[in-house]
Amino acid sequence: MRYLLSNLPLNLGEEALDLAELLAHTLGGPRTDYRAMTLERRSLDARHKGAIRFLAALSFESDRPFELGPLPGGLKLEPAPVTAPYAVAQPPRKPRVVIVGSGPAGTFCALRLLDYGIEPIVLERGPAMGERVQAIAGLWKEAVLDPEANAQFGEGGAGTFSDGKLTTRIGHPATRYVLETFVRFGANPRILYLAKPHVGTDVIRRCAVLIRKSAEARGAQYRFKAQLADVRFDTQGRVRAAVLASGEELPCEALVLAPGHSARDTFEMLHGHGVAMRQKPFAMGVRVEHPQDLIDRSQYGPSAGHPSLPAADYKLVCNFGLNRAAYSFCMCPGGEVIQCASEPGGVVVNGMSHEKRDSGFANSGLVAKVNTADFGSDHLLGGMYFQRTWEQAAFRAAGETYGAPAMSVQDFMKGRPSGHLPRTSFKPFAVAADLKTCLPDFIREQLAGAVPSFDKKIHGFASREAILLAIESRTSSPIQLLRGEDGQSVSHRGLYPCGEGAGFAGGITSAAVDGIRVAEWIAQAAGATVFLPFEKQVRAGDLANEY
Repeated sequence: MRYLLSNLPLNLGEEALDLAELLAHTLGGPRTDYRAMTLERRSLDARHKGAIRFLAALSFESDRPFELGPLPGGLKLEPAPVTAPYAVAQPPRKPRVVIVGSGPAGTFCALRLLDYGIEPIVLERGPAMGERVQAIAGLWKEAVLDPEANAQFGEGGAGTFSDGKLTTRIGHPATRYVLETFVRFGANPRILYLAKPHVGTDVIRRCAVLIRKSAEARGAQYRFKAQLADVRFDTQGRVRAAVLASGEELPCEALVLAPGHSARDTFEMLHGHGVAMRQKPFAMGVRVEHPQDLIDRSQYGPSAGHPSLPAADYKLVCNFGLNRAAYSFCMCPGGEVIQCASEPGGVVVNGMSHEKRDSGFANSGLVAKVNTADFGSDHLLGGMYFQRTWEQAAFRAAGETYGAPAMSVQDFMKGRPSGHLPRTSFKPFAVAADLKTCLPDFIREQLAGAVPSFDKKIHGFASREAILLAIESRTSSPIQLLRGEDGQSVSHRGLYPCGEGAGFAGGITSAAVDGIRVAEWIAQAAGATVFLPFEKQVRAGDLANEY
């Protein structure tokens, strides 16, 4: 029989012990009683700074009879859950499918369609990875922006130049499929059991290329520098073709829209066709950066520096009532702050880290909620234009360069210009500026109100070593394309809104899961029978804003 032992405490260093020895020590008997051990989950318990430990869950096979249920010390032993196969039944017909976007939503939609024998065309407005990396290097080193090849556009989508977090709260069974796919294409197997898995930008770039090559070998077609310019609909509003900027038309029965949250021209085109959408709240603010050892000391206390401990992270929130809150977002331990602009004359910052998280810096979004009433417009794309306005203000504050306007946290709190900026990892360069010129007043006030609270939780959060860089404006999509229970647009048949840009995800894993769900809907429409484990339905609110 196969069992699952959970809530197993491990002192620092014990996480590297032999699993059979751990089981024998915990449950008794010789180590030979335990077979096929698997570490299912490991999380860090840092609630008590003087006694930091790990909590683990192990599955194993054994012929010994065990008493199931709660055990002394908070342990729990139960039968291991049975994992359903990723089986599919081929549909009786193979529809022509075009997918817009090669980020996680588009990529995993393509992979799942291939499981059904459906061979999609994947359109990506940016270049393949090699050319994309060169263009981004030009921005980070020379402050020269390519609007079609940057941290937003190109192979792999925006998540390729990020921390590569795979953490999610959605609890969907397809999450395992996503993690296993990344492992199969080069990610460290530990992401299968870590409570907070991440792969890092260096690894996820390699994974993206290998996944694409595998998909091509299975029959998918990838078209780079192929921007969607228009959609052809028939008189009943059903999709008939995707139209590229070159004028080429690609006939299709299903058009999957997974362009990411920065494809603003695409959203304007869809709005011009009357595609159903609505305004959606998001968050906006700055990146805050500290030396990593400051965060480690605050979070780990006397255990800081222990070789078993990863670079420390944090998650902070300060509620102000009346639907107002400031919070940390997409925290990057051991990471760096990067320029993520995609439009000329605008500045956008974000965080990124490599697999080892060894930059010596820690950064996080420090953002406040932007409600639809704050947009100042009833236009369906009002949130998008609100973002653009403040990104352009940040560009002006940086001296009309692609640097980032910056202040020390202490100067920000005192409302005075920064004569000297703390050290920063930001690429290409920071520019001392007054951030009140590039932040809406209501956001600036909430951030200033939250900092003292955060400084009590993270000692040194408001120290002289802390720096703020603007503007973090693209935390999530400011719109949501409306879709029905079959995944199709409520206004245009054959149009499948998908992923973060369409308002149905909030990170790499949830976007990938949404891509899988859309593939299931397309396969069902073609007559396929969908088996477990992917038939579980998830509300859109569960997929969005997972950070």
